[in-house]
Amino acid sequence: AQMDEVDAPKIRPGQPVRISLDALRGQSFPGKVKRVAPYITAVEKQARTVDIEATFDDPAAPGNLLVGYSADVEVILDVRENVVRVPTSALLGGGRVLVAGEDGRLAERRIRTGLSNWEFTEVQDGLDAGERVVTSLERTGVKAGAAYTLEEEARGK
Repeated sequence: AQMDEVDAPKIRPGQPVRISLDALRGQSFPGKVKRVAPYITAVEKQARTVDIEATFDDPAAPGNLLVGYSADVEVILDVRENVVRVPTSALLGGGRVLVAGEDGRLAERRIRTGLSNWEFTEVQDGLDAGERVVTSLERTGVKAGAAYTLEEEARGK
């Protein structure tokens, strides 16, 4: 796997990882960092990365893997339990989210964020558990002051 060079100093052999494979959508497998390359690779001018190798904790868990499968390896640098979190995709620039206000309209709210990955971002301040944030930012007309309707999440996830 390739990690951004700014994260390289934080990565050590033995650290836990979460491995997800494009071929096995919706599943992830625990593993460990096996090796961190002692050099930085410059693929393109703007992309400087360090190569790491990771192993599955249980090599049999994902079943028969084909050579060449693509995988994402997420190195777990820190873990927080029992925190308020929002989908990372719900964040606007500058640590802001759109919140479903009491008046039936969307309101912009600045929050203080903590740990983050591509799925979720920890909210340290500015949002209470149970408050509703907009996750469909790409829809036309979704902005502060707009009226909203609630769509219940699909059950059985």
